[in-house]
Amino acid sequence: MLILGLTGGISTGKSTVSSYLSEKYKIPIIDADKIARDVVKPNTPAYNAIVEHFSPRIPELISKEDRSLNGAALGAYVFNDKEELKKLNSITHPAVRKQILHKIFNYYIQKQPVIILDIPLLFESGMDWLYSRVLTVTCEPDTQLSRLLKRNPELTTTQAENRIKSQMLLPLKTALSDYVIENNGSVEELKQKIDEFVTLNLPTVRYNRRNNVSYLVHNLWNYLQVIFPPFAVIGGLWAFLRKLRLRLIYKLTNY
Repeated sequence: MLILGLTGGISTGKSTVSSYLSEKYKIPIIDADKIARDVVKPNTPAYNAIVEHFSPRIPELISKEDRSLNGAALGAYVFNDKEELKKLNSITHPAVRKQILHKIFNYYIQKQPVIILDIPLLFESGMDWLYSRVLTVTCEPDTQLSRLLKRNPELTTTQAENRIKSQMLLPLKTALSDYVIENNGSVEELKQKIDEFVTLNLPTVRYNRRNNVSYLVHNLWNYLQVIFPPFAVIGGLWAFLRKLRLRLIYKLTNY
């Protein structure tokens, strides 16, 4: 099973790529953002830990209506304080990882040839060891800022810039990635690039009759990993060693 990590900066178009891959190609998507929302629902361990730490600092943290977390207030606070952002991630990431591993196992026993891990903070969260390859969606800085302000009109330019700066720089993500899709144009142009990416890089050996979709096998090595498990083990070991090297590069950047 090929596990493709999908990441990118805020407002680069990663969600559009994820949705298109799911809708057109019927590839299972594990959405880390959705899981992250689920693990902080009221009375979950992560929710209780967040409330304990952040409620003294954020008076409006808890919604009076349903006791859910006020994501806007929490985000406004942590995106202006790197240490507090690290604290929040240290609470949520373990719970998210547990759910992701559970879903990966389920797809494995279903013999899915390809799954996608949609993880915005893939490198930052230390979850890069989960994937076989990584695809990063990127765009020009000015485009990223304008998209974020359009999507979240309540943000000031400074607040939007702080949210972008709270994530790993896009050039570094690109350098650590196997594949890159640049999204500076229209949605149709983006879809064309996704189609080209699928044709060249996503393998399978069986025709998906139920969804009437088939993937093209681009190279022999990908093909062998799908049909012959020992080759997948070798591929996994190679990927692990490669990730150790990339992790060292990441640490040396002192991000």
